[in-house]
Parts: sequence; C-alpha cells; structure tokens
Amino acid sequence: MLAPLKNMLSNVTMYVALQKALGSDRLRYRCLAELDLHDGDTVIDVGCGPAYYFDRLPKVTYFGFDTSERYIAHASARFGSERATFSTEIFGEQHLGVLPPANAVLLLGLLHHLSDEDSRSLLRVASRALAPGGKVIAVDTCYAPGQGRVSKWMSDNDRGEHVREPAAFEALARESFADVSGEVVDDATRVPSSFWLMRMASPLAVAASPSETAG
Repeated sequence: MLAPLKNMLSNVTMYVALQKALGSDRLRYRCLAELDLHDGDTVIDVGCGPAYYFDRLPKVTYFGFDTSERYIAHASARFGSERATFSTEIFGEQHLGVLPPANAVLLLGLLHHLSDEDSRSLLRVASRALAPGGKVIAVDTCYAPGQGRVSKWMSDNDRGEHVREPAAFEALARESFADVSGEVVDDATRVPSSFWLMRMASPLAVAASPSETAG
C-alpha cells in the first residue's frame, strides 16, 4: 500500500472514516450478526483497533486487545467501562485462566497481518479461550479465484503482509478446530475487494474423544 495511505490509517479518526467510506464496517457488522451474541456473553476481540463497532454488541463482557496505543486510547476513552476493557498487551497463553471463557473470539482483519507461525499460535490460544459451544470468527483480505483486477490490486496493496488464498487460511484453522467453514465475500465493500470470512468451533483439544486421544 502507498506510504501516505498507511500513515493516514494510523490516525484513528481517518481510519474509522475510511472504513465506513469503503463499507468495510458492514463486513464487521455481518460477522457480529453471525455470532448471535446475547447479554451476559463474554467476547475477546483480538486486533480490535478503535472498536468502532462496539455499540453493535449486546451487553457483553468485552476484552479488546490491540498493539496500537492510539487505537486503544481511543477505544478506552469512548467505550471503556466495568464490562469493557482495552489493552495493548499481545493476547496469548498468559491470559488463559485469567479472562473468563469466551463465547466468541473476534479476529477481524487480523490473520492477514500475521505469519503462519504467529497465526497458528493465536488460533491455538483462541481455541483454548473458548467456553463450551463458543466460536471464533475471522475475516481477512484474501486472494480469490476469478478475482477482478481492482480486487486483486486491493489484495496486493493491503497493509497486511500475509494475504493468503482461502485454502491457506482454512488449513491454519484446521490445526486447532474440528469445525471450520467459510466463504469468499466480494460484495461487502464499495470498492471491489475479496475477503475470506471464516468460522471456527469445536476446538480439537475438546472435540477429540478419549479413544482418539489414546490412539
């Protein structure tokens, strides 16, 4: 992506405005709707950014993580409360057992910024962070079969350095989850773009039966 645009995205106000101008916010709202969350649920949002979609959530207990101090400061000032906390810590194993089990883990626009190794690590931790019946949902810029030239250009110039084909995202997820599904979404934004929306459930450590574990 062009350097001036990258710099602009570091500005919280400009980032949110661009997300809404392009229609990227609608893709995140779709992810939230698919989770069918309820009051009292627990949500862990990794790579939450400024969390501009927080108002779309029911009255959940929310833990937002992002490495950008600007984004977290903005989110904390706007949404921080007894039920919503925001942190610049890197979400990892150290949070397991400290945070309550999550009904949902959000990875919205994150995996295409992470290497395969880091993605595996995050997905493994996310699988262990879930409450029984919990789900992980991810959405990322992707390369898709039959992708148009504009969409391909958008994928090539995304800020993320690990934009993948759907099969590559899915393969990473299947290392930690027994139930993985997804689809390419190419009609969510105003500028032609391709995204991989992926749902993950049934962590392998939980899904494996005693006989499978013994074998």
